[in-house]
This record gives sequence, C-alpha cells and structure tokens, in this order.
Amino acid sequence: MPITRKPLEIPPAIARQFEADMRAYHAERDGIMRGRIAVGTRHMLLEHMPAGTKLRLSEVEKLFELMR
Repeated sequence: MPITRKPLEIPPAIARQFEADMRAYHAERDGIMRGRIAVGTRHMLLEHMPAGTKLRLSEVEKLFELMR
C-alpha cells in the first residue's frame, strides 16, 4: 500500500519571503552571509511543515540552486 501525504500548504506571504531570501542568497558573495540567509529560510519553512519533519540546511541550499 503506497504512502500518501497531504500536500504542504505554505501561505502566500511565506512563499514571497522564500523568493526574497532566494534572491538575496544568490546576490550575496560572502559564504557566511549566504549560510545565514539559508538558516533563516530553513527555520521559516520548518514552522509551516508537519511536526517531526526534517529539513537540512544543505536541502535548503539545494532548493535555492534548483529554483535559480
């Protein structure tokens, strides 16, 4: 039996903030500042995901790269 998951519903304001963070991430040249942007975005996304969900920093950075 396949596992079905409820689709995530991220509020529009959070989606806009994600986009702004992604643009700031790509505009930033300093690696430390890029990391801080990714960490803040990770925390923001985790607030809107089901309890117990794991989201690694590397996954957020990969999302930024894939959505460039």
